[in-house]
Amino acid sequence: MEQSREEIQNQRVCDFKHAFGGPNGERVRIYLSRFCLEEQSTFDEDSARKSDFNEGARSVILEINRWINLDVTKLKE
Repeated sequence: MEQSREEIQNQRVCDFKHAFGGPNGERVRIYLSRFCLEEQSTFDEDSARKSDFNEGARSVILEINRWINLDVTKLKE
């Protein structure tokens, strides 16, 4: 039986909360936040390639946080 889009999204939210929730997951998210430059500029004036790399790293932590903070009740609206 194929899952609906809503079921897949609900499962994904649960998976992210399971992986990155709780004390262990919170410590990992704090580390990733720093490592992935979540709160810093990703611009590197010496290298456009470095800026691109930094922005790619930052997108990882933003995606994790998006799924953890997603309110599934609003998906139906």
